[in-house]
Amino acid sequence: MDKKLSEVVKFVPAVGQNALSASKESMQLSVGEYTADVDALLASLAGSSPEIEAARNQFGAAIAEPIIQIVPYVEQYSRFFQQQTIGDLEDNLIAVEDLTNVAYTSHPRAEILYNEPGYRFTRPTFTTFQTGFKIAWPTLRKSGWNIVARQMNYVAWELARKRDAAAKVVLDAAVPASHKLSVATTLTKALVDQVLKSSNAIGFPVKYAVINPGLLMTMQAWTWGATGFYLPPEVAKQLVDNLFYGNYGGIQWYAHPYAPTNMIYFGGDATQIGWHQMKGSPRTDSFTNITLGEDEYAYRDCEHSWYVGSGLSLWTVEIT
Repeated sequence: MDKKLSEVVKFVPAVGQNALSASKESMQLSVGEYTADVDALLASLAGSSPEIEAARNQFGAAIAEPIIQIVPYVEQYSRFFQQQTIGDLEDNLIAVEDLTNVAYTSHPRAEILYNEPGYRFTRPTFTTFQTGFKIAWPTLRKSGWNIVARQMNYVAWELARKRDAAAKVVLDAAVPASHKLSVATTLTKALVDQVLKSSNAIGFPVKYAVINPGLLMTMQAWTWGATGFYLPPEVAKQLVDNLFYGNYGGIQWYAHPYAPTNMIYFGGDATQIGWHQMKGSPRTDSFTNITLGEDEYAYRDCEHSWYVGSGLSLWTVEIT
């Protein structure tokens, strides 16, 4: 029903006191005629019919959605670990191979001296993370956007940040002291070449690098060769378009806005580094609190453990 309150409630004007009694009868008639319409209008305004609900949603949608003021977080150190998911009742036992291979110079008739492999085992320590949020009903009702979905994204990014921080601690402890290099002021081509040369020399070449985008763009200032050095067109195009050469040294350069601005992490294939074990599965719970008039959402991550079996393909470069 499309009626305004001013159209339903009407007043019959009168001029002077003598006209007041004359208009009394017509006013009573007007009130009797429109009382039903007033009741119907007020009921519809307070009701929850599909039409009214659609009108309210349309009004809410007209409110401008807030600008996202944080950069979405994606895990950056997960590429250094193999992923393994195990059940709640399964053991996270990891075998550590202990091999002794010895060959001998001998006589053709000499007996064989056998090598026998052995194994040790380790169980990384698990840790977990949790968070949650609550939204008051007035906030939920008056927001013209999907405020719950935005909050879900925020807590998911925060959980990813916590997992990354835990993985970084394990990586930092596993990098050999001789693989921790440093350079003053800015990243240089010579130092990256040193990482490439040294890692290949020991048989554990680096394949991945986690670097801040701003730091990666310093590649544009590198000296690429002596006078007359020819730079291939595809390399020159990348340097012009991106301010860095993304395939340099055969490395997959992973630019991450949350990566340290003074540190670069290099690593080989994940099968040569270690494991990221995930036990169980994440859990999400929600609760409607009718006493306080709010909805509560709780997030409990699965259990996580990180283990580095060999740090020989891990390198870091620090810009001091």
